[in-house]
Amino acid sequence: MNETLLAEYKEEASRISEDSVHSAKGHYNAADRWRHTHLWIGIPNALLAAIAGVSAFEGSETLAGSIAVAVAAITAVNTFLNPGDRASTHKRCAGEYHSLRNRARIFTNIVCSSSISDEELNARFDEMVTKRDDLNAASPQIPEWAFKKAKAGIDAGEAEYKK
Repeated sequence: MNETLLAEYKEEASRISEDSVHSAKGHYNAADRWRHTHLWIGIPNALLAAIAGVSAFEGSETLAGSIAVAVAAITAVNTFLNPGDRASTHKRCAGEYHSLRNRARIFTNIVCSSSISDEELNARFDEMVTKRDDLNAASPQIPEWAFKKAKAGIDAGEAEYKK
């Protein structure tokens, strides 16, 4: 293979790896926030529903009715925000970006150094680029705060491999 082209493949694979690390950490941060939101909405809602039920049986219809209205409002917010699904989606995307980062690293360190045909090298590179493009198109947007937190963590060395 042409050494200049091989160097370009390695450089682009390195960019894909770096982008994937940032995207994965950003998605993990967003997933964590949505998971906590799910708990902060769900647990109080369940407790209020139980209190409303007990209040109704004890004859405190006004209290039970008031709490039931609050439960209905919280349930509507939970349904609208859908934090459990958002957390799962961000976590899945984070895992897929980590997988892409691993592919890019292996491509750079092993595949480019092996004696495979130019066609096979091109095919593997194209597969990696297609995966990146598909992930970028299908993934939810990473909130700005989650990206900034990811970048700060990466800059602090959180994503480095220990040798």
